[in-house]
Amino acid sequence: MVSPSRPKVLLFDIGGVCVVSPFQAILDYEIARGIPKGYINYAIRELTPNGAWHKLERGEIPNDANYFRAFKADLERPDLWAKFQKDRLNVSDASKIPSVPDIDAETLYWTMMSTSRTPDPYMYPALKRLKADGRYKLAALSNTTVFPEGHEFNTPRPDDVKNIFEVFVSSAHVGMRKPNRDIYEYTFKLLQDTWGQDIRPEDVVFTDDIGENLKMAKSVGWRTIKVTLGKIKDAVKELEKVTGLELLEAEEVKARL
Repeated sequence: MVSPSRPKVLLFDIGGVCVVSPFQAILDYEIARGIPKGYINYAIRELTPNGAWHKLERGEIPNDANYFRAFKADLERPDLWAKFQKDRLNVSDASKIPSVPDIDAETLYWTMMSTSRTPDPYMYPALKRLKADGRYKLAALSNTTVFPEGHEFNTPRPDDVKNIFEVFVSSAHVGMRKPNRDIYEYTFKLLQDTWGQDIRPEDVVFTDDIGENLKMAKSVGWRTIKVTLGKIKDAVKELEKVTGLELLEAEEVKARL
């Protein structure tokens, strides 16, 4: 069996890959407030592609009080709550379904955004090593939101992971979001326009933490690496195999010997 060739482009999702996962913030919020684990992500996914969250990530609506009201209304829909109870908790008797939880959508959102400003302790050093090595092109493809004008999160920081990438595709700025095929095709064309038309789909390795996003990446011919929540180190090891470079911190390398 022939080993796959080295890639030319390493393409990364941001949240949950390059920075601490906002999914962790959601989980922490659910635990703290006694909401069944997984409900919030379930509700967001069920409303794809027309929920307030999806519209915000496509840049179709402003990040303001109206958005937070719409996001809260989405998360507190009785039909979604009942469907979750049936699908995930096997509660089909309406009389046994508890009241829909009161979700502070604004607090939830800003907790997610605050959490995801922290560079991942394993991936961020790996990215800096990749950039310093110089033999691979580094790009990002991320579902994003635009912060309100004047918000402190708009202020650039030295450790902003965006500084690593020459190409950065932001869903809220291009009006498309993963896992829709259009943003993958847009990104691939941008990679070719930036680094040469000789780049083929199989020259791209895409790292993401959501299965649907990786499935679409495979369908357009990219190679993929899956990040599992809490196991980012394993993804860095996969990148080491793909690139032939040592990317983990020295103490991490020693620990696995």
